[in-house]
Amino acid sequence: MRSRNFLFVFCLMMGLAAVTSACSNGGQQAVPGSIDTAPAAVPPPIVQVVVTPQERQLYLDAARTSWNLVNRITEPSTGLARAHANYSYVTLWDIAGVIAANYTAHELAFIDDATYDAHIQRILATLSSVDLFDKTAFNRIYDAKTGRMVDNANKISNVGAGWSSVDIGRLLVWLRIVSVKQPKYVPLATQVVRRLNMSQLLDDGYLRGLQVDPKTGKRQTFTEDEIGYQQYALSGFAMWGARVNPDGLDVRKNVAAINVLGVRLLMSSPGNDRVMSEPFIMLGMETGFRTADIARQAAQVLAAQTARYQQTRIVTAVTEDALPDPPYYFYYYSVYHRGQSFVVESLDDKVVPRPRWVSSKAAFGWNAVMPNAYTQLVLRTVRPAATPNGWGSGVYEDTLLPTGVPSLNTAALIMESALYKTRGRPILAN
Repeated sequence: MRSRNFLFVFCLMMGLAAVTSACSNGGQQAVPGSIDTAPAAVPPPIVQVVVTPQERQLYLDAARTSWNLVNRITEPSTGLARAHANYSYVTLWDIAGVIAANYTAHELAFIDDATYDAHIQRILATLSSVDLFDKTAFNRIYDAKTGRMVDNANKISNVGAGWSSVDIGRLLVWLRIVSVKQPKYVPLATQVVRRLNMSQLLDDGYLRGLQVDPKTGKRQTFTEDEIGYQQYALSGFAMWGARVNPDGLDVRKNVAAINVLGVRLLMSSPGNDRVMSEPFIMLGMETGFRTADIARQAAQVLAAQTARYQQTRIVTAVTEDALPDPPYYFYYYSVYHRGQSFVVESLDDKVVPRPRWVSSKAAFGWNAVMPNAYTQLVLRTVRPAATPNGWGSGVYEDTLLPTGVPSLNTAALIMESALYKTRGRPILAN
């Protein structure tokens, strides 16, 4: 995950530093979470609800607005879209989002066959020709206009920034979706995948990342094992025949139990785990919850957020997002991290009291994969985040004023949620 987050710190500092923020004054402060292996009480279930025509139209309208943003910020030379309207650098996570947005736009009939084919052919051709980091893996960051590698000092580079196997895993999921649903693209997608040195990206079948210090050139490798993200990304590697450790796909292995506001959750046992909404939403929308255990963890992640609302009346839908709030401009909002629940942190793990926001992509995503009365409330809450130029990252918890910052990542997730909502099944399903 580090690569896409690193990108927004730079782009928002450069483009949004002058924005006057209407950020939250803190809302509920972080509450310690206790390690607990015993089952904890779960908030009373909320009755499932039927999708109304109005709600379906809301999703389609949001998807079309999101597609208009993606289409407007796409660079014809590469087929890649910028991270947002005023910033050209993109991560591999973003590139997977471009594929997802184009696929969804075609499925929802926003673009015709010829337009879609031209876009996908251009993207796959770019991925077949861009430089790789150490001839091993896709670099963390590329320039959307030229396809050149970018380093961790935010400069065009022949060396690069390293790689994230989580980001690569997201790309692999989407290459598989395109290949399975549209077999004509199998040769091009396979050509892209064969560029990767899988043995370097996986360590004993687990996700292995690498980053380069921009000042010293020193390289650091690390395991990417955050719960949800690990299962999601490893599934992408497994889809293409990589030797994945089965324990890495099993949400019950190498975990500890925690109690968050009376809800029992699992976290990665090494203990440096951000429990977040996004990977579970993507698993549900894209591949489907492969096991009852993953579905149960997803439901508990949502239940913890519901419990916070029930106990504080603060509408809660948390994930990672870009915001216009100095000094960091990108923030993690985790259900749990390092002994604290509902904690907001900077990219370098500094705990901060604000901003606190209700995430647009989390709202649309949860209401797609696990709809109930609470997720509908969340969806209504973020509606002020809509702009004519795309959906912003959300609304601030205390004021419910929009955060702004329409971005590629938010747009892609909203579009995926609309496809799931209108089809009623995971995108990869037959």
